[in-house]
Amino acid sequence: MLLEKNVIKNYCNNEIKNQWIAAPDSYPDFLSKILIEKKLENENYILSMKESLQKQIATYPSRKTNRLSLKNTSRSEQNKWQFETTTMFHNILKKENIIGIHNSMEEGSLELLESELKDFMIHARKFAPELNIEELGQAIRNYIVYVMFAQIHQVKTDFNMAAFGYSMLYPFTDNYIDSPNYTSKEKQEYNQLIRDKILGKKVSPKSSHQKKTCRLLSHIEDMYPRNLDSSVFTLLDIMLEAQEESLFQQKSDLFLSYEKRLDISIYKGGVSVLLDRFFVDKPITREDYLFYLAFGFFLQLADDLQDISEDTTSRNQTLFTLGETPEDKEKTVNKLLHFLSSIMKTYHTANDTFKDFIFENCCQLIFSSVTGSKAFFTETYVKQMEENLPVSLSFMEDLKKTPFDAGDIKNQKKYLKILDVMIK
Repeated sequence: MLLEKNVIKNYCNNEIKNQWIAAPDSYPDFLSKILIEKKLENENYILSMKESLQKQIATYPSRKTNRLSLKNTSRSEQNKWQFETTTMFHNILKKENIIGIHNSMEEGSLELLESELKDFMIHARKFAPELNIEELGQAIRNYIVYVMFAQIHQVKTDFNMAAFGYSMLYPFTDNYIDSPNYTSKEKQEYNQLIRDKILGKKVSPKSSHQKKTCRLLSHIEDMYPRNLDSSVFTLLDIMLEAQEESLFQQKSDLFLSYEKRLDISIYKGGVSVLLDRFFVDKPITREDYLFYLAFGFFLQLADDLQDISEDTTSRNQTLFTLGETPEDKEKTVNKLLHFLSSIMKTYHTANDTFKDFIFENCCQLIFSSVTGSKAFFTETYVKQMEENLPVSLSFMEDLKKTPFDAGDIKNQKKYLKILDVMIK
């Protein structure tokens, strides 16, 4: 099936929108509460793992010179530490039952996943050492989406440079577009540079940021030469158009209606995920179209839910900043969960076990996002969401206290050095 703009627009404006409209806004009756005893068991396990990891990190052998002995920490010590730490993470992945990915993947596939994500981080650190931990997290989460789709279709993957380039575009483009530090004119010029690159025109990037953006697009072109198949460039052009439309959400002097915000969210979210699906080496069917556009829309709203506090402060116009009362926002969350359930049930795959795993973790994403933004919801609703979490809300809030401040450059450098040792 051809990846054409008019086809994608038609699906977004009709099928996906109608699915959303049809989704009820009542509290979902298919959610399963997690007993307090199970929550306590999960919390004890997490605390045990956290303590073990903290002890391991504390033994990290820095290669700084000891001025008294004038000896360097030997490379063998770092190699030993790297092996022990990697083994620890591998064992956690194979045994923990809170996320429980090992229950949905064969051991060989799980090992391939670990290797592929390690390759991603190696390339990311080499390509953009200036990215902080949060930005690296954004990029690898994007790549994981692609890997998950490959798993759904039972396609074994090696490290994919095109998917890498696309995944890395997020911290380079979206964060730039969403930043209040750049003018509308600067953002338009940046988008024009990207469009010219996508269309195969000669470009002259001025800054390091622009040069790297173009190099990421070149990674895609290297795997999908435009003279053989222009589909991926059609999708990238549509994605850019969707991003440009989303800029209207940042205009505080222009009120966007519910329908306009909905159209923007479906289009941007849907196309972004359809691109991830494109990199999976398997033909795209009509059913794929409907599912991945819908799933992308879900992820867009899930992202907006996570950012509800920031968007409210900056007056970004999403579906979650439209409703004036907590009850309005709760109905949107309920609708989102019903929508997710509907698209998952109607999409048939060769690997329904893994599809169910994705569904359960998407639900958990919504529960944690609501409880993490509890000021925007009623106390009753937050408690309902907490009942579905694998741990208590108080425990989750304590767990979110990171061992370093994201703005603390010294600690950022320390943990990035540790990361480099782990992935070498």
